[in-house]
Amino acid sequence: MIENTQGLGRSEPLLARRLTSESDIIARSGQVVERRSNDLFALPIIGGVLKSPRALWSLRVLILALFVYAVGYGFVLPSAEQNHVTTGFFWGLFWPLFMLVSVATLGPVICTLCPHGFIGSYLTRWGLKRPMPKYLRTPYIGLSVILIAYWGVYYTFTPFGSPLITAIFFTILTVVAVISYLLFDGMAYCKYLCPLGPVKSAFGKLGFTWLSVYESACAGCKTFDCAKVCDYKLSPFNFDKFGSMEECTLCMKCADACPSIRWRLTLPSASLLGPIKRMKNIDVWVYIMLLAVISIAMRFHHALGGTAIADEFPWSRAGQWLEQQFPVLPVMGVDSVGVSALLMAVALTVVVSIGGLYIGSRILGQRYDRTFINLGYAFAPLMVIGGLSHIGEFFFLHYYSDIGNSVIQAFHLPYGEVEPLARRGEPWLHRFVAFQYLAVIWSFYLFYRRMQLIDTYAIRKWLAFPFVSAIASVYLGLLLYTGYVFSTYGAAVMRHH
Repeated sequence: MIENTQGLGRSEPLLARRLTSESDIIARSGQVVERRSNDLFALPIIGGVLKSPRALWSLRVLILALFVYAVGYGFVLPSAEQNHVTTGFFWGLFWPLFMLVSVATLGPVICTLCPHGFIGSYLTRWGLKRPMPKYLRTPYIGLSVILIAYWGVYYTFTPFGSPLITAIFFTILTVVAVISYLLFDGMAYCKYLCPLGPVKSAFGKLGFTWLSVYESACAGCKTFDCAKVCDYKLSPFNFDKFGSMEECTLCMKCADACPSIRWRLTLPSASLLGPIKRMKNIDVWVYIMLLAVISIAMRFHHALGGTAIADEFPWSRAGQWLEQQFPVLPVMGVDSVGVSALLMAVALTVVVSIGGLYIGSRILGQRYDRTFINLGYAFAPLMVIGGLSHIGEFFFLHYYSDIGNSVIQAFHLPYGEVEPLARRGEPWLHRFVAFQYLAVIWSFYLFYRRMQLIDTYAIRKWLAFPFVSAIASVYLGLLLYTGYVFSTYGAAVMRHH
């Protein structure tokens, strides 16, 4: 609803509120925008913070200060026995909750508060503003960093995640970010080099929020203020048209510049139910690779590795063989079983995913590249929703106590050590596995919906369905097999990792 309220003067907002029953009305340049009930900006707290540059700036400064403090603490107290701040902040709070949970539900809100993006918005103004070289203009760099520098190291070295290693990891990222901001324009680091960039973009497509505009308010727009203020050179008025928010980081500059911007609630994964005009191969590869290194590798190494027959699995035997051939590996702190589990999980996931899509494309009579990107989006729930099972369980086992102890130590609070909310093996923790079964159902549903977008005979679709969705079937099989092994052979006394 757009109303012209020129002449209302200083009482304009008050009079406008008498004209509507909606909870939030914003007047600017003689126009009043009535916000719908599903617009999050209509909520006083959310709208008051996210649409206020001063409030957002204060919040970002606070997050930046905590970031620097946590990194510095890692260098001052490098021992895990002495330092709860660094590991608790990054691996108990930032990664599982601020990154995985928030992005999978609300979209890329982590980028709204990201310290790197915050300092980058200033550094790019003073930098050389050169175009980034073509060979660096690929988000696969960021994906490679998180796969190799984080997950590769995580499975390879048992003591990974110590305060010192964590501090070094984020210091290197910060240095790379600062150099990139000073050299290149368009927030190039966030687009191409940030290891979380491709992850937040891919994960965000499964969330239930969407940034867009009130079309009636934009119909006669000639200023394009929302696009002019965007540091990433995006056009919010095209997000609905293309079915993609592209590299949007929810920095909210557009929301401050134009009253017709809205951040609305939608059905979960709504953007994946219909055509996506700007589909990206990188999104599908994020789902495939993170499904391999997080969900399937952890099921190999952590879940099945915690059973009484853990030593009988192929990855365990391969790890034992490596240690026999190279006795120096245990001395170096290398977890040979973890490396084997990671490599086998990646091989299995890639072969099943790519092989299934290729066979499916032949049955459908479609080009493989189009089948890959069109149906590959249905992999999303297996990684995103399935990962919530691990996060939910570990919140009670580790994250709660890690966060609590980090806060107590960081601010020198007069409290004792926080204990975990649960102990490993408590039966009620198994309820979180429901997220994984939900992920399988959701994935099958997305395969079905996205198959309807392919113009071919129905019989071809039914014949191709088992192949294109093969990775979901493998995922379900691993869930059932893990339950069978535990119920038949029981848990191991000692775990590998």
